[in-house]
Amino acid sequence: MEPLVSILINNYNYADYVGGAIESALSQTYANCEVVVVDDGSTDASRDAIRRFAGRIVPVFKSNGGQSSAFNAGFANARGEIICFLDSDDLFLPNKVKQVVEVLSGSSREWCFHHLQWTDKDLRPVEMPANHYQSGDRDLRSDVLGFTPPATSGLVFTRKLLKQILPMPEAIRITSDNYLKLSAMALAPGYYLEDQLSLQRIHGNNAYTGRKDTALEAEIQIAIALGLRNQCPALRRVWNRMYADGLALKFRSRLAVGRTDDRKMSYLEGLSPMERVRLCARVGYKLAKHTLYNRAHATT
Repeated sequence: MEPLVSILINNYNYADYVGGAIESALSQTYANCEVVVVDDGSTDASRDAIRRFAGRIVPVFKSNGGQSSAFNAGFANARGEIICFLDSDDLFLPNKVKQVVEVLSGSSREWCFHHLQWTDKDLRPVEMPANHYQSGDRDLRSDVLGFTPPATSGLVFTRKLLKQILPMPEAIRITSDNYLKLSAMALAPGYYLEDQLSLQRIHGNNAYTGRKDTALEAEIQIAIALGLRNQCPALRRVWNRMYADGLALKFRSRLAVGRTDDRKMSYLEGLSPMERVRLCARVGYKLAKHTLYNRAHATT
């Protein structure tokens, strides 16, 4: 029997787009699907757009808690053995679920990530970074930072794997997909598909993609490193590197100490003296490298 696939759509104030995301999930060529739509306390007309699909989807309406809380709520309401994530401003192409089921069924793979096609708000293709990866099996459990996975709409997991990852820390309010994919790669082997099976809209109001916000990137890296150190302690060396990079970004952006300093102290308390030395050395290295780069380009 074909496995049930759950498509989890997370939405916050994307009333103009969420209907299209739902339609693309309902239009899959693979028949045995359910569509779970989590609205994370939207204040626009999103809920009216979602209610138009009553009887065809599993709606979850909750107060605003951020993307992590939406992922947790979606998984809690999903029944599928394979879980696909879809941002509400993106679309799945019709054969997406069929292809990822073929990859995961009858194998030891626990995740499948695939390439995305960037488009503008009207779904016209736009320029995007080149894809340097080819289709094939990936076992990245010792080198999770050596591979750059796609954004949310290119992520698929088995239920077995997600039960080890979720619920996730809800302090990670955006780009929670980073926590999902890094955890997955640290825990299990999977497969990468070079096919572009989803359309990712770049429309100017994206929460993260396309933005050059050093302060935001710093906060995200710090929060994710904190969560992942607890989730996958065997790779604490990797998470220490991620935390150091986030801290260096924070210093670069000259952020006020504030809430992150509490988290910083919490993180440092769990490190050995040698780990602290290495972390501080990496922060210093990243800051010096950035300074030298800026000086070199200022004189050219």
